Amino acid sequence: MAEELREAEIMNLKCKNMLEYALAVVFAFYLLYCGYTFFLKKAYPVRYYDYVSENSEKFNVEKELILAIIKSESNFRQDAESKAGAIGLMQIMPDTFEWLQAHKLVTLMDVGHLKDPKTNIKYGVYLLSILQKRYNTIIEVVCAYNAGIGTVDRWLRDEQYSDDGKTLKKIPFPDTSVYLENVIESCRVYKNLYFN
Repeated sequence: MAEELREAEIMNLKCKNMLEYALAVVFAFYLLYCGYTFFLKKAYPVRYYDYVSENSEKFNVEKELILAIIKSESNFRQDAESKAGAIGLMQIMPDTFEWLQAHKLVTLMDVGHLKDPKTNIKYGVYLLSILQKRYNTIIEVVCAYNAGIGTVDRWLRDEQYSDDGKTLKKIPFPDTSVYLENVIESCRVYKNLYFN
């Protein structure tokens, strides 16, 4: 009888140790996940969310796409200017800004307004909405945002880059190809981190 009690105590102790070990492993994985998520959110921040959200709803463009474009274009630097002359968070070219304003039939603002996050995001998202209505997939939309509508239209007419004239099978500009990969990956991360 005493031996059976002793075996039961040993078994209980083993079960308790196994449970403590399992809890320690779960806790360690939880800490790793929290740390990973913390650093991922630092690498993929959400800034200017009110403007992103407002224009996402107004122009029917996904928030993760807007954030991915901003991250890829300026890394959330509102005063960013490219060598080519693109300005602001979403890196809008001055002539594109003028075209977008004329397209909306609004009073023309000068290009200095592109450094204002509210204005820049509004017109960047408006451009994305125009591209989404024009093209079939996010691939053509993102490529046109980077390389221009005329360039993507030329690629779509070329059998070397498109089989059906609607979707791209190959992107001839290496910079645009890398840009597309970055935006698609950023979209995935933003969606998983913030919008799932």
